[in-house]
Amino acid sequence: MYPLIRLTCVLVGLPLASHLLALKTTKAQSAPIAPIQAATDAVDWNETLSRFNPRWDRMPNRWDEAPFLGNGEQGTQVYQTGPRTLHFGVGCSAAHDHRPPARDDLNEKHVEVLNRGRHFIGHLELHTSAPLIAGTAELDLWNAEATGTIRSAGGQLTWRCLVHADEPVIMIDTRGSGDLKDSAFEYIPANAQSPRAVRSRQPRQPANPATLRRGDPNGVQTAIQNLVSGGQTAVAWKVVRSDEGANTSQVIYLSVQHSFPESTAAASAVHAVETASAPPVDRWVSRHRAWWHHYYPLSFLSTGDPYWDAFYWVQQYKLGSATRDKGWIIDNQGPWLQPTAWNATWWNLNAQISHAGPYQANRRGQGSALSHRLSINRENLSLNVDQKYRSDSYGLGRSSSGWDLIAHSGQPGGRPPIDPRIGHETGNLLWALHNVDLEYRYWHDESLRDEVLYPLLVRAVNYYRHFLVEENDGQYHLPPTHSPEYRTVADCTYDLDLLHWGLNRLIELAEEKHQIDAQFEEPLLPKWKQISHKLTPVPTDETGRMIGRNTALTGGHRHWSHLLAVYPLRTLTPETSADRDLIETSLKHWRSFGRSFAGYSSTSAACMAAMLGHGNDAFEYLNGLKHYLRPNTMYSEAGNPVMETPLHGATAMQEMVLQSWGGTLRIFPAVPDAWTDVQFARFRGEGGFLVSARRSAGQNQWVDVFAENQGAVNIDCGFDIERFSADAGVTVQIHQGGKATVHFPANRRVQFFAATMPQTEPVINAIPARGQLHRFGLSGPQPER
Repeated sequence: MYPLIRLTCVLVGLPLASHLLALKTTKAQSAPIAPIQAATDAVDWNETLSRFNPRWDRMPNRWDEAPFLGNGEQGTQVYQTGPRTLHFGVGCSAAHDHRPPARDDLNEKHVEVLNRGRHFIGHLELHTSAPLIAGTAELDLWNAEATGTIRSAGGQLTWRCLVHADEPVIMIDTRGSGDLKDSAFEYIPANAQSPRAVRSRQPRQPANPATLRRGDPNGVQTAIQNLVSGGQTAVAWKVVRSDEGANTSQVIYLSVQHSFPESTAAASAVHAVETASAPPVDRWVSRHRAWWHHYYPLSFLSTGDPYWDAFYWVQQYKLGSATRDKGWIIDNQGPWLQPTAWNATWWNLNAQISHAGPYQANRRGQGSALSHRLSINRENLSLNVDQKYRSDSYGLGRSSSGWDLIAHSGQPGGRPPIDPRIGHETGNLLWALHNVDLEYRYWHDESLRDEVLYPLLVRAVNYYRHFLVEENDGQYHLPPTHSPEYRTVADCTYDLDLLHWGLNRLIELAEEKHQIDAQFEEPLLPKWKQISHKLTPVPTDETGRMIGRNTALTGGHRHWSHLLAVYPLRTLTPETSADRDLIETSLKHWRSFGRSFAGYSSTSAACMAAMLGHGNDAFEYLNGLKHYLRPNTMYSEAGNPVMETPLHGATAMQEMVLQSWGGTLRIFPAVPDAWTDVQFARFRGEGGFLVSARRSAGQNQWVDVFAENQGAVNIDCGFDIERFSADAGVTVQIHQGGKATVHFPANRRVQFFAATMPQTEPVINAIPARGQLHRFGLSGPQPER
């Protein structure tokens, strides 16, 4: 049974909502209700999350089967690589090469990845003193620790591993007995090479120096990679061993650090190890657990579906492991670098959808890295465009280092000698700034708007102004640009969608800033309005939205680059019958080819179907993701591990239970018939609302909305409102069809109830699990090695 959890009472921001409903009102009873305790206070989170812990009945032997741990920068995975060897990865999202952009040969495809991508570091091995015959493992989500037991013919060894939540240290604790008593750790360094360079046989010259090994009298060992272009990556470790009768205890503390341009990583890693290994260890572990115990209760979701609930909570764990507040962007690898051609950040989809989920899940610390890195690297965004445009423009090419965001941008008409497709790919920065806009909308952070979103968006839109051509029809048109993963074409829908959004968002923001500060005047506002009015519309035909001018979609297309207006931009919505028909026709046509699809094709289709209110279709698309998932919920394409798709699967689930666009909160807008009992708490809507709701026996029961700032919003409850309860000063107007308009003073709440909801204090009720709970991980006999 799921635990009883009560509704949330947390302060959030709320701006004034627009497009308030103008419907005929109906009468509903206003009924006061007792104060409601915070939703997560009553949850036994350990018991709840333990139901979803991945468990392995044999030791995994690959990265995509293994338990994974991380703290937003360091990361490790645990698996068996031989009859006497356990592998513990050593990853660091900060560890990049730094070859100067001025020396980039633009004839090399993805030269940024070759010269400044992530580089190999090394790994740790536990060599067992006898051959292994069996093993088990478990990933404890609540405490963010992996544990396991391995067995030989005459002994047993238990292990525990964690990556400390707020210190740069990996800890592995082992207890060995019998013929496994004398097992020992060994660090295996790697050469500091780009995985892409190794894979494509394009070694960088000069090569980075060989790794240096050092030790000190205090027992701390180091492996140091000094990089030829400056900076340093270093691993430090210390083994604390003790004999306890027939057992041997070993604890290894390991830190991997990167510094640039300074060569201080080794000193930092040694300091981190010495600090972590100082007793008492229990207090050190408690601080790690405290971070995670604060992280999970930020929001809650239960669909009642054992598979998808387990999947969802593993993704929330993965999200917390992959990034931190104003930390590293979730690139294609996260903290778990593997041999790959994609050891960097990709900007034509990957980074954006990796960071799409934290906004609604109320986890700003897992979404802020993207806005932060764009902000601190804005001068490099200028360097990304051709020199003639740098005075007023920003751009972002297809792939970049997560360190500096140097990514030579494409441009309309092409940019030789860059690869023809990459040299035409222009819209990626605007898509990234849409994520920044979501962060602003969901938290109503005016400093983010004024200091990051607005100035970056001005220059990203300006870049397009250099290339617009007014043709005989009196409209502005675009020279050929690249629709990601499909074709290069004039009046490309991918770019037109993003430019339409960027222009109109700048107009809205400028007017918003003027309302707050009458002294604010934007000199470019008339030009933005002119371009927005005269910018050519997206071409369509009988199949729906086209790829670009005179170019329809005629074959399998795994990207939805021609449908960005539907999701995530939501500049094309199903609020009129004509627009709904266009969306449905376009979505059906895109999905009709049945080939060339990827996992993110399923998750994005689920989001679009959810926007249409088609819950069963959204669920069918979501289920299509299962085919692509690895046993530990990781994901790869063509043998290259990538991070974004499973995370976006969790985002799709959120879209099915709550949507926030056009000034309206939509409660359970696309729940499939299979999910009869659904509940969420502390989900966030645009404007800074915290929303909780309950659906039982296929019927919405109640909705709770809390806001911090003065403002107004529409709420579509999905049931006829029988009664409501509102704090003092809250004005509620009830409309037909379960809709309401609510005007809030600061720090107030409102609750709505269906006729089927008993007049008692609402709680998020226990839901019985249906059938056997799915457990991710591996089961079966130990394979021969």
